[in-house]
Amino acid sequence: MIIADPIKEMAVILQKALDAEVEVTGNLFLVKKLRSLVIQTDETKFSFKVDCDITFQALQQPGIMINKAEILLLPSELSVFLSVLISHIHPLPNNYMQRVVMEPNVYCLYMESRELPEAFAERIASALNAIDW
Repeated sequence: MIIADPIKEMAVILQKALDAEVEVTGNLFLVKKLRSLVIQTDETKFSFKVDCDITFQALQQPGIMINKAEILLLPSELSVFLSVLISHIHPLPNNYMQRVVMEPNVYCLYMESRELPEAFAERIASALNAIDW
């Protein structure tokens, strides 16, 4: 008899959806995606690498998780990212929350929902692909 390991299965699902390594600690799944970001001001050009942190924390409810993401976006990327996020085949759940913090020349988008982690991961992956992450 083969007994499936739900934690390993979920890690594989998230890894495939987000095309990134998944670190598992207890009931918390952590995904870090790295990207190069270039910010151009009038006189200066900054180039650096940033992490996109996405976490999935299991709840008592089977399948439902607390999903969170923190993503740095350029001003030109914000509207594209949000448009894809909103129009995705998996609609945003009623409990979806987001806030945007403006830093110098970048937006920090914080997102949270309680839903199936696959839906959250696929929605985020589509939005990241739309901005060529």
